[in-house]
Amino acid sequence: MTYYVRSPGTCGEFLQGSINGQRFLVTCPINRYSYAMSQVSHPLRTQYCSLQPKSYVAMEKTKQLLNKTDEDIPVYMRSEIMQGKGMASSSADISVTAMATALACGRPLTMKELEQICLAIEPSDAAFYPGIIQFDYIKGTVANSLGFVPPMKILIFDEGGMIDTLEFNRRKDLEQLIKEKESLIEEALTVFKKGVELHDIGLIGQAATISAFANQRILAKDSLYELHDIGQFYNSVGTIIAHSGTIVGLLFPSDFQNLVACKNEVIQRLPKLTFLDILETTSDGITFLRR
Repeated sequence: MTYYVRSPGTCGEFLQGSINGQRFLVTCPINRYSYAMSQVSHPLRTQYCSLQPKSYVAMEKTKQLLNKTDEDIPVYMRSEIMQGKGMASSSADISVTAMATALACGRPLTMKELEQICLAIEPSDAAFYPGIIQFDYIKGTVANSLGFVPPMKILIFDEGGMIDTLEFNRRKDLEQLIKEKESLIEEALTVFKKGVELHDIGLIGQAATISAFANQRILAKDSLYELHDIGQFYNSVGTIIAHSGTIVGLLFPSDFQNLVACKNEVIQRLPKLTFLDILETTSDGITFLRR
């Protein structure tokens, strides 16, 4: 019996910050995935499916949790999510590896077990949950479901470079800078929840934009304001970023037809940005099947 597991990456976060000292992010899962397989009945080429170091740790922690440390469980993983950009590539890799390992051991992990394995390895996103989650990405003390957002397309660009999540979260000035923007994050979360309740992507985009702009003192995006202005001209509903990464994006309705024109305008006016992809939001969370 072979197990196939899939978990989405993210386009940064709809929101990230703190309220009353409680850090959290609001997930923005996308249709780009990490995949894992366990109990494979035939050998695979390791260059296509080898485990990254964090995934190997996830496999070992899962075996410890399930008291299967003596078992040899072959797990293969691959990903289509870019690394070091703020797209939750590590979280996706860790979650699919852990779930594939657990399935091979006889049962799936609960979301709480999966969450704790991810957080034991590094600060993590929670795109493996179905829907949209308000999540404490450091300790996991908050994992609130906010529901499901209407489908949206995202035009995504990269400012360049790579950000190490662990190093970023060790910054000495980070706690104070996060505290200083609390009022804006509280406003953004209120607007976001209203947008989800009303299925209003305009409000959802507004909330993402508030959070993106509030993050400029923590990790500035040089292109953010001009990108936002271009998006406004093309009727984008908002601007989204990776708060601890290098990507920036414009949010559009799922049926928007003028994405290519907008993309070309951005490329022409902001040549330092690299176009990455046109993505769509998803609410699937982690999924698996067996054959």
